[in-house]
Amino acid sequence: MKNAAEQVWNTCGYVRLSREDGDKEESNSVTGQKDLIRDYLSRCSELRECGMKVDDGYTGSNFDRPAFQEMMAEVKAGKINCIVVKDLSRFGRDHLGVGGYLEQLFPFLGVRFIAINDHYDSLHGNVESDELVIPFKNLINEAYCRDTSVKTRSQLEIKRRRGDFIGSFAVFGYRKDPENHHRLLVDDYAAGVVRDMFKWKLEGVSAGDIADRLTGLGVPTPMEYKRSQGLRYSTSFRVKEESVWSAGMVLRILKNPVYIGVLEQGRVTTPSYKVKRLVVKPREEWAVVENCHEAVIDRYDFESVQKVLALDTRTSVGGKAVELFSGMVYCGECGGAMIRKTVPSGKRRYVYYVCAAHKNEKTCFAHSMRIEALDEIVLDALKKYIQDVIDLAGLLELTDTAQLQQAGVRKLQSRLEKKREEVERCQTLLRSLYESLAEGVIERDEYQDLKKTYSRRRAEAEEQAEAIQMEMSQEMGNLSEGRGWMGQFRRRQNIDALDRAIVVSLIERVLIFRERRVEIVYRWRNEFQRQMDLLLQTKGPRPGKGAV
Repeated sequence: MKNAAEQVWNTCGYVRLSREDGDKEESNSVTGQKDLIRDYLSRCSELRECGMKVDDGYTGSNFDRPAFQEMMAEVKAGKINCIVVKDLSRFGRDHLGVGGYLEQLFPFLGVRFIAINDHYDSLHGNVESDELVIPFKNLINEAYCRDTSVKTRSQLEIKRRRGDFIGSFAVFGYRKDPENHHRLLVDDYAAGVVRDMFKWKLEGVSAGDIADRLTGLGVPTPMEYKRSQGLRYSTSFRVKEESVWSAGMVLRILKNPVYIGVLEQGRVTTPSYKVKRLVVKPREEWAVVENCHEAVIDRYDFESVQKVLALDTRTSVGGKAVELFSGMVYCGECGGAMIRKTVPSGKRRYVYYVCAAHKNEKTCFAHSMRIEALDEIVLDALKKYIQDVIDLAGLLELTDTAQLQQAGVRKLQSRLEKKREEVERCQTLLRSLYESLAEGVIERDEYQDLKKTYSRRRAEAEEQAEAIQMEMSQEMGNLSEGRGWMGQFRRRQNIDALDRAIVVSLIERVLIFRERRVEIVYRWRNEFQRQMDLLLQTKGPRPGKGAV
């Protein structure tokens, strides 16, 4: 048997690079590491190169790296008995994991380990020195990795909070600005597809039917579209060999607020720099920034679609469109849902809305309404309400904006003063509590309970006062911004028939009472009333009152 000096070692060089660990490409480039290792091997005649394993883009915080695993498989198969790296940090930054390899596994397998820049060679090492120095270096490498991870997370969070897009690929409908990859620009073709999807959804088409329609038209899926643009795009969602649109793809697009200019980022995180398992963060911890880029979808249309998605949107019998009032008709007597009931009469079939509570449990009154009659009632009432909104908009335009602002601010100022008085009252009570405790009027337990109660009330009043101040700033900033909803009614002022898009865009719900009485709850009814109150406070004329 050859002695150690004469033994020829089957050597594998190992190279790793990861910017995630804070590696500098100039000093730790793959080529640079390879050259250093080969130069070292050329000066050591007993080391015979049997391979060079490279993990480019893999963190050193764990050993789940493909090239590393290949190398270890060859070690266990007896093909390699020496490993050479540039330094210990290239091998890994997990001090426990690295220690396990150097102190247990490699000695057991008879593997020689060399870290060139750290002047470490397991064959010629100083045992006492290495037992102290090597673990210390591994700790430093891990601490560096941890520190870099913290800094990277902080920088990414700062970018998210200021509205920079940090995704690898732009969402379908947008592309990255060539001059600023943290900014999104509208992709005209894909944005047109997105607009069609929102339009069809408002018209009552189900997500599955939208997917079928897109596939039938030959529209590429988001993945295929990105690949057609030359991007190396992959997805974590399961995909078929032949990429076709699915209801899930459609729903992800319809629910994404990015299309109204809002960036929601930082939804998921990892427990630590070592654990790469994704964890969903609470919504309040997301980075949500408005007006980051040009909107593809009108905000009101987006909100209408979210409302539609939350409704019961079963398709009509034999058709692909959702029923006109699906999920929007309720019993005015018990508040429960009204359901469709088909009654045959001779060769004709009549469709009614009936109270589900009465039909199923007889716990409500027996009342119903034919769908044709409801359609007519809602259409007439909506026409009148649209005219009321248009009249209100006209009066607001004629009224001095400064007067309206002053009226709104006066009302808010009164509320603010009351809250400030409440804060001062709680502060006074808190000051008097200590005097009562010192004079023996109250016990310490009672003092602690009262202090907690008054402190909570003061904090709540301060928070409410701050909210009122913000509302005042918005009121003074731009009064007209609160009237954007009126345009939704104006653009439908000449309607002569109802469709699903009109109903879900303008109406919140429809209530049917006994004796064929119908009450319509319109969207933005609170805004309508607020604008009316402002007019009354300025003694302006009041438009005629239409349906409620």
